[in-house]
Amino acid sequence: MHVTLDNAFAFSILVLILITIMGYIIPSAYVSFTTIREHQLDEIAQSIADKILLSPGYPEDWGDIMKVKCDNDLLSFGLQKAGGDLYELDVDKVLRIVNVGDYQLPSTIKINYSRIAELLGLGNEYGFSIRVRPALNVSIFPSGMYEFNKGGSKKQDVVSSVDVMVRTLEGRPAIGANVTGLYVFMHVRNKGNKENKDYVYMNHTYMTSVTGPDGKATIDFQEYIKDLENKIREEEDLELGQFKKAIPALIVFAEYYGIRAVNSTVIGSSEDAPLKGVIVNNYVIVDYNIDEFYEGPHGAAHVKNATGLVNPPYYVYVGALSNDTNGQSGLVINTGAKKHRVYKISVEIDDETTFIILPVKKEGKEKMIAVFRPPSDSSCQLGWAYGNIKTSIVRRMVKMGSFHYIVEIRVWRWGER
Repeated sequence: MHVTLDNAFAFSILVLILITIMGYIIPSAYVSFTTIREHQLDEIAQSIADKILLSPGYPEDWGDIMKVKCDNDLLSFGLQKAGGDLYELDVDKVLRIVNVGDYQLPSTIKINYSRIAELLGLGNEYGFSIRVRPALNVSIFPSGMYEFNKGGSKKQDVVSSVDVMVRTLEGRPAIGANVTGLYVFMHVRNKGNKENKDYVYMNHTYMTSVTGPDGKATIDFQEYIKDLENKIREEEDLELGQFKKAIPALIVFAEYYGIRAVNSTVIGSSEDAPLKGVIVNNYVIVDYNIDEFYEGPHGAAHVKNATGLVNPPYYVYVGALSNDTNGQSGLVINTGAKKHRVYKISVEIDDETTFIILPVKKEGKEKMIAVFRPPSDSSCQLGWAYGNIKTSIVRRMVKMGSFHYIVEIRVWRWGER
């Protein structure tokens, strides 16, 4: 009897020891296995990031829509500018992959995200996203208005001063940042000849300031606007109503400890809401199917052949357009079967060009086409990392032209929690 009790007690002790050992080994093995998988995911994300940011892809100039016209023409994926420095990206390549965010290119010339996943070797096992954001958050707020005299009793309110807020990506005020505001004043005049022809003028100036402890700077253009008003009075008799419309835009350039960023905005009234356009290479692509622009009857919109190209912080160039859309007439935008119209700009558009302005007239009213070239906060994404799914993130600072951006690359395994 005592032997049986001793054996049972010994067996119980053995079971307890085994349970204790298993309770230690299994979690340790699971943690070790999970750590290995997470480490592998980190390595995959790092490898993918290097390929995306340090390789131009093939063909190396695949940002050119005339050389790589569709997904199948792209044989290797990378965003580096051909012949560029480390972490210098090609803005046209970046714009061709954006599928989340404003001012996307037409789907016919975008590189599909599933093709990108295939070229990166991710297959069906992994999801990914590529997000591009300016390295500084530059916000613009109108703070003053000026009543511009168009002649006689005709007046037009235009923005005369703005508050600029500059913050880091972490949301901290960028104290002591240098800020330059480039004010572009596009105005349309009627010369009063028999053809009733409109003439477009581009005036511009720039002002500088420095942000204070709250990251804010105020830039005042009122004296410039007054001088411009007086100059126009000297050139023509405004009583005849020849000055028809002013449409101002503002491009703000900020520099903070060598980091440079830019933001652009149209600062006219709500009725001046611009027609949106996008650009790749030397081509402006106008999307004319815009509800805000086509309220009421869908009449034709006439693009005037005067194009302002802005290279901050100081320069504005003027170029001409040529019509590159077959089957439609000249510089007229109609609500026909084609959703987009394509125009080629005569001057070379370099990496510094951040904003393009084109005058357009519809039903006797002057508006503009506004083209914002650098990506503001855009991404290319295949699927979504829902819930607690584990992701590996790689962030790098890059340059496009003279401006700095943060590229964030995320990689995750499908179905993993």
